[in-house]
Amino acid sequence: MAERTADLDRARAAVGRGAWPEAYAAYRALDPSSLAPEDLEGLADAAWWLSRIEESLAARQRAYAGHVAAGADPPAAAVALHLCTEHFLRGRPAVAAGWLMRAQRHLDGRPEGVEHGFLAQVEATVARFRGELDAAMGLAQRATEIGRRLGHSDLVAMGIHTQGLVLVSAARVPEGMALLDEAMTAVVAGELSALVTGTIYCDVLEACLELADLRRASEWNEAARAWCASLPPEAPWPGFCRIYRAEMATLRGTWPEAEAESSRAAAELLSFSPLAAAVAFYQTGESRRRVGDLAAAEEAFTRAHELGFDPQPGLALLRLSQGRAGAGWAAPGC
Repeated sequence: MAERTADLDRARAAVGRGAWPEAYAAYRALDPSSLAPEDLEGLADAAWWLSRIEESLAARQRAYAGHVAAGADPPAAAVALHLCTEHFLRGRPAVAAGWLMRAQRHLDGRPEGVEHGFLAQVEATVARFRGELDAAMGLAQRATEIGRRLGHSDLVAMGIHTQGLVLVSAARVPEGMALLDEAMTAVVAGELSALVTGTIYCDVLEACLELADLRRASEWNEAARAWCASLPPEAPWPGFCRIYRAEMATLRGTWPEAEAESSRAAAELLSFSPLAAAVAFYQTGESRRRVGDLAAAEEAFTRAHELGFDPQPGLALLRLSQGRAGAGWAAPGC
């Protein structure tokens, strides 16, 4: 018993330090049936950071079931929100919506806590993607306010950055970018958890590129590159960052760099997020098309389409380069 307790303490300490390979090995050495819900969450986090996604989902679902069995609604809601986000990332919106509804039910009528703030944050993101910008702003503001009242830096930063994204979507770009820069100050100061750090990096880089703000994107990309170097090589975030580096290289016209980054991103993200991998395959196709490697470009565009990404306009332009303009009109997405 003393040995098991010591092993469990080592696993928990490794999670606290973000030493994911060590935490994963320590938890895997224990009998999984003996793990408490909080330890199953630790195992799920460690597996996630090593891109063992199916194992992470299974452990997190067991953690959720354990919290439910214990009648612990707030922790169950927190795990449900995490599962909601993971399934959205994997392109499973129906499953994600189911977990969101579970989180809402667990928190309905309960005293306000951090979990209510993260629920508002997820709801704000869903509303933003639906184009319901007024609702999204109200929810993001609520998340920020709860975070400030309860002194939760992750929640405050997520709420501020979501407000910035909503403002950018509403064409209030200067105001939105100011809030995104504010959220990024907490990121570069190392004040946030690794998961929130990666989320904000990705969202801010994506916003900069959508606005063609290459100066700001390059500045934040260098910070993101340094942060990614601190992660385990198997972690998913470097793959996401490579997508943005590939897009920046494309905008600069440095096609070999763009292809190298996007090809590696596609390989790294395929098991974690097929939709993100599809975006990387599309970027690979664009880079190959621009340098005249048409057969390889078609292969990449086809793979992007198979994974659920519209390969246009790249595939139609490829058909034009092949002298098959009529086929371009019949290509997927046209």
